[in-house]
Amino acid sequence: MQIVYHAAHSADAQLVRGLLAREGIQSFVFGGALEGGAGLLPVGGSVRVEVADEHVAKARAIIDEWQAAAVPADEVEDEPADDGFNDTAAVKPDDDPNLYKPLHRSKPVPSRFGVPSLVLALVVGGVIGAVLTAAAKRPEPFTGRFDFDGDGKTDETVFYSNGLPERMETDRNRDGKIDQIVYYEDGLTSTIERDDDFDGYREGKGAYRHNQLSSYTMDYDGDGEPEYRDRALFDVVQVQEWQDKQGRVIKRMRYVGGRLVDDQLDRDGDGVMDIERRYDPIGEITTTRPLPRP
Repeated sequence: MQIVYHAAHSADAQLVRGLLAREGIQSFVFGGALEGGAGLLPVGGSVRVEVADEHVAKARAIIDEWQAAAVPADEVEDEPADDGFNDTAAVKPDDDPNLYKPLHRSKPVPSRFGVPSLVLALVVGGVIGAVLTAAAKRPEPFTGRFDFDGDGKTDETVFYSNGLPERMETDRNRDGKIDQIVYYEDGLTSTIERDDDFDGYREGKGAYRHNQLSSYTMDYDGDGEPEYRDRALFDVVQVQEWQDKQGRVIKRMRYVGGRLVDDQLDRDGDGVMDIERRYDPIGEITTTRPLPRP
């Protein structure tokens, strides 16, 4: 980084920053915090604009052109003679290669910009700088490939965008076919598709809430209507249900704290639950009772 401009105050620095940004050069303002309670008053040249080494020449040329256009030659008074009190006479142009030398060093030139212009330049420069900085920091999309068993074949592939995962494809049984796909939103798990019988069709589909599994369905025959579904809370199953071709529930199992407590069955297939069973802590049936007809 090299200094290309010593500003009178933060607004002046932001004006130059916006000027450089419009020409595609990213710059950084340092020393603005030193102003403190001084508002926009000068702080002895502490506020400065710096750019990367490869942009120094172009940045200084842009600032030179801007200053020349902003202050016509016929409006600049003749430089006073060196009376021994003008300290700029003791500064040689090549004393510091990183120090930018304004065109008119011996006498400050009154600014042609009022407070409204400075405020507008500050806002515009800040917005442009933020956009360019965000664009420069945005990671390029990339793909991560993993070979877990070391056979030279990819077992899992993760696709990233803006530094966050978008999709993960996995070959769980190592047959060369993808049997699980996980989708992400803002870096969190959103949905999942699984082929648990490894026949090439992903019959299982799950949805996540707050990165935790909230529901899961199984469509074994591929007709678009699931034969099984469950609901979960905090990634722990609460209810499991099986349906017939008409979409009627023929079996329902209820869990508390991950433990099966009871279930209901439609044994005659008329779409109405007719029996209920209760279970003990180790999953053994303790009671069975018929359910009343609705």
